[in-house]
Amino acid sequence: MNGITLELLDEILGNVEFKGQSGYERHLFGTAITPNGVVEYTDTIINDGTDVYYIKGEMGTGKSTLLEKVYKNAVLKGLNVEVYHTPLIKDNIETILIKDINVALTVSEIFKEKNYKLVDLDKCVNYDILDKYKEEIEYDKALIAKLLESGIENIKRAKKEHDAMEKYYIPNMDFNKIEKLKINIKERILEFK
Repeated sequence: MNGITLELLDEILGNVEFKGQSGYERHLFGTAITPNGVVEYTDTIINDGTDVYYIKGEMGTGKSTLLEKVYKNAVLKGLNVEVYHTPLIKDNIETILIKDINVALTVSEIFKEKNYKLVDLDKCVNYDILDKYKEEIEYDKALIAKLLESGIENIKRAKKEHDAMEKYYIPNMDFNKIEKLKINIKERILEFK
């Protein structure tokens, strides 16, 4: 894993000179869990001319750790980086985009079947050990999928109730009064300067 990381860092950032100051990192989401299911926009984040590295690996193989090391090294060299996190576990990284050098790294399944540079972390796994737990792993994967599906159904029901409530609230709201109140509060706060 460390060897793959170092090779990748050298390939992507080896020729990048230090810019004299740290770059800027911006943290966002490119995927969301919505009433319509999991919605992903990674394909709109990464432009056609971008060099894309698809990071392949089962859960727990270190994909997010690898992405974090690449983006932090890019920032140290002075490059600006957009970091896109996963919606379910916000600390996990799904995609990084280094616009200054036109490079993206992603675990997004959208890029799985395309002709992008492949970084295969599955080859770091000791399957002799992992195969002993194959049944439990398959059970856990199925459970995660079922819980996600259940969560989406709950979000759907909540949205339906929210939309029903809005039918009563919106026609009875005086948005002009709310705007006047907002301005008044702002002016009162600024008086304390």
